[in-house]
Amino acid sequence: MAYARRVRAKGLGEPNRNFWLGVYNGILVNGGEAFFHSALVLAPFLAALGAPTWAIGAIPALRIGGWFLPQLFVASRLAHQPLKLPVYRRSSTVRVIAFAVLTAAVFLLGDRPTVLILVTLAVLGVNAVAGGVGGVPFADVTAKVVPHYRLGTFWVLRNAIGGALALVSGVVLARVLDSDLDFPSDFGVVFLLGSVLLTGAYLAFAAVREPAGKPALREPMRKMLRRLPSVLRTDRSFRRYLRVRFLALAAMMAEPFYAVYAIERLGAPTSALGSFVITATFASILVNFAFRRPADRGRNVTVLQISIAMLAAAPLIAIVTPVWQGFALVFALSAAGTSGMGIAAWNLLYAVSPESQRPLYVGVANSVLAAPSLAPIAVGGAIGLIGFAGAFGLAAVAAIAALAFAFRFHELRELDRAALEESAA
Repeated sequence: MAYARRVRAKGLGEPNRNFWLGVYNGILVNGGEAFFHSALVLAPFLAALGAPTWAIGAIPALRIGGWFLPQLFVASRLAHQPLKLPVYRRSSTVRVIAFAVLTAAVFLLGDRPTVLILVTLAVLGVNAVAGGVGGVPFADVTAKVVPHYRLGTFWVLRNAIGGALALVSGVVLARVLDSDLDFPSDFGVVFLLGSVLLTGAYLAFAAVREPAGKPALREPMRKMLRRLPSVLRTDRSFRRYLRVRFLALAAMMAEPFYAVYAIERLGAPTSALGSFVITATFASILVNFAFRRPADRGRNVTVLQISIAMLAAAPLIAIVTPVWQGFALVFALSAAGTSGMGIAAWNLLYAVSPESQRPLYVGVANSVLAAPSLAPIAVGGAIGLIGFAGAFGLAAVAAIAALAFAFRFHELRELDRAALEESAA
């Protein structure tokens, strides 16, 4: 038994095939998403096409909100099924097709910017909803195949090695955008490269051998919705978790406007987007290495608090920096905070969720968290009145509020430690 435990801890043996497939998935996702970065690629792309600010603000709303929104519905359909991976495979197929459509549209509709803007937004929405459908099975399968005492290592390996690949993606991105290719063909090449990497990512996780889980009782969507008020009322830790995540996601309302502000108001060249991606990715890698041990040792609440503090600092620095070079720090803090929050938020959600009700908890959390993703649309529509500084200020206020509430996570700390001890037993 002791030998088997050491083998598992070192990442050897058949069970770790699933662990490493999940890691490979994350590595390729990080590398591919660098070519589809909401603030550093998609927002400048739409701005160059002449899109209004509300359309630019719709990018994170579609990508984040579309991902979160369908998950409660998916949870009601999957909770009673012992195997969830087939749904992930089907949704990933839709995502691959969506990326292919976007890439083709850039090359074919370059002389019709209005149509290309609409196609881009539509494809981002379809891709995000498909990702949301796959989000519940991804979360459940990950919880099955990765023990809690290895979750920190799991996320860090995905993000750190994936961050190294994203650094390479950033270099390639900068060279493509600084090449002799005409607009929007240069962005078409960028999207093509990202699509290839993301397709590989989905194939990796689709190859996981999922063990049968403990199914919940089958219940219709209507009955599950009636249970929600009771779950939120009786589970105080889960309710507090949702409140902090809600505010922290709302704090990202200004993210799509950082690059637009740096280019339009501070005179940053388009080629600077590549260096911003590199800076943000490098910051994310460092943070992942720093948070690995605390996350593995049941200190995810502390990781979450530090991450939210960085999210609060990013818009404050954006307000006061007078030169576009200063936005390297803004993107570094934003990326580091987002990455750290991703590690801690998933681990804490696993800790607070009873195994038999995990799809319900994941679905509820991610459906509720669709709402703050709409904030960038409102900010984009209001920028004419409040200006970029006003948008950055609102983001800072939301982050500071999230940080204040995160200091009430006493019970959640204990749940995190209990989950750690249970997985190590």
